Amino acid sequence: MKKLDARSWGFLFVAVVAAAIFLRLGSWQLDRLTDRRADNARRQVLAALPTLQVSGSADLPPLDSLLWRRVLLTGEWDFGGEIIIRGRAAYSSPGVHVVTPLRLKNGQAFLVLRGWLPAADGLSADIRAARPSTLEGADAVTVQITGLALPGEPSSALPPRWKRFDGSRLLVLGSLDFDSAERAFGETLVHAWILPDSLPDLGASGTPRPVQQPIPSDGPHLMYAIQWFAFAAITIAGAIVFARPRRRTHSQRTSA
Repeated sequence: MKKLDARSWGFLFVAVVAAAIFLRLGSWQLDRLTDRRADNARRQVLAALPTLQVSGSADLPPLDSLLWRRVLLTGEWDFGGEIIIRGRAAYSSPGVHVVTPLRLKNGQAFLVLRGWLPAADGLSADIRAARPSTLEGADAVTVQITGLALPGEPSSALPPRWKRFDGSRLLVLGSLDFDSAERAFGETLVHAWILPDSLPDLGASGTPRPVQQPIPSDGPHLMYAIQWFAFAAITIAGAIVFARPRRRTHSQRTSA
């Protein structure tokens, strides 16, 4: 029986290289899955630690010690600096997230996700009705908020803009991006936003609906790993199927 010709060897070489690449990509996804699970476990440990009390009377703890921790903030709402995050679906409806700065005694501000409001176009929500009517025209009222400190979101492709909501000119962002917010306001924000456990009853008729805490997820890495391993198996099987008929053809030619 003759040996495989150059074309067959070339095909098998390409198939072996491709299968090796697919296997490596599958292993890489498994490594990412391991890292993701370890990161989720670390975040759960941090969230279970005692609550950090932050009033602004002393220096803030480093950002690394804030993120993924439960914090107790004492400060005053800054509704003039409210931010609207557009295009946030919840409860099977389009809407927005309402993010309000909570200013500490030292003037620094934490962004607090007060909740979700419906908006048919994913933008034009009734913001005025979501504000605490009991505080309108009153002196600043100190409030306490307990919640989870989370990192900012990646920058959105949608550029920041200013929009009027019932007389208020508010910043609209496509994501909770601290850099965009700081450029718009011209001030430095604490790079940790707060997802509150609950908010006090402020007498607002259209209080934003609470946003649920994100559930830790393994992500798509296991599915991707299975796909890459399947591609490797298909490539190897295809190479074997291709090579076998070529061997039979050479054998038949020899006997003829």
